[in-house]
Amino acid sequence: MRNFILFFEEKEGTSPLVRLLANFNQISVIHQVNNSGWEPFDRHSCGLMSIRNLKQCLELIFDKEPLHMECLNQIYTRTATKPLEAFNKNGAVGFKMRFVPPKIDLPIVGNFSVWCKFARYIYLKYQTSRGTFKKMMFDLLKRHNLVAFLAVRQDVLRWALSKYHGDGTTMYGHLQFKIASGQVNKKDIPKIEVDCNRLEKLILKCEKSHKKKQALKEDFEQAGINTYPVLYEDFLKDKLQCFMQIFKQLEMPVSKQEITDALNKGAYFKKVHSDDISEFVINYQEVLDRFEGRYVAWR
Repeated sequence: MRNFILFFEEKEGTSPLVRLLANFNQISVIHQVNNSGWEPFDRHSCGLMSIRNLKQCLELIFDKEPLHMECLNQIYTRTATKPLEAFNKNGAVGFKMRFVPPKIDLPIVGNFSVWCKFARYIYLKYQTSRGTFKKMMFDLLKRHNLVAFLAVRQDVLRWALSKYHGDGTTMYGHLQFKIASGQVNKKDIPKIEVDCNRLEKLILKCEKSHKKKQALKEDFEQAGINTYPVLYEDFLKDKLQCFMQIFKQLEMPVSKQEITDALNKGAYFKKVHSDDISEFVINYQEVLDRFEGRYVAWR
């Protein structure tokens, strides 16, 4: 049995994935109390947590010692607004997070004349923080023999369209959360007119993200860290096979019936966008003519 961290980026379909993983009795997915904060160590959940405090939390989670939630939450709630839900160490333990430092200390800038120095300070601070974070995470993953799952969405056109669609009005947001909470009904979401120049910028960012993630995968593997890409397209196509592969990486036995039972419990979230973009894009033919085939295949 092995523990894990799922490294993800926005709009890669990891919210339903981790909710389904939490349906398995032999897996504990760490999150905040009251089914909130499912990215517990991202800034929006943990606040401006220092790398030192992050390391302390992760060591308490993944070491072999008995779990002391009071000690863990004492550190965690120094910055987080909600504590972590109690979990069981007897099975596999994991969570999802972005591979970025949780905090950068920002100085107070008094006047415009010091903005150049301020910009240099931020750049150097970020580089230092990123290096410290990366070293800490690599050491933690290897020392505790964790599985590094990498969430991957290969179809960059659909990925970029999900980002573009945002809250349903092309503004930043997450439609899946609105639909799941009942704020909006999927059938009532109007179609959008896509600005292809803006969409292309998002596609280029997605393609750049793939290069960074592939480099991270190579770095993990060179460091001797067990790394496995979880492909969004495989998750959609065959959830049973997808979870069979995940359990194989965790070195845990699982039956098809156990997976079926977990899937039947549901994931709270539903797929927002149809594979047929004509159902939510007005100028879909223009989009397809220009961008169809933008796809980054992973092996």
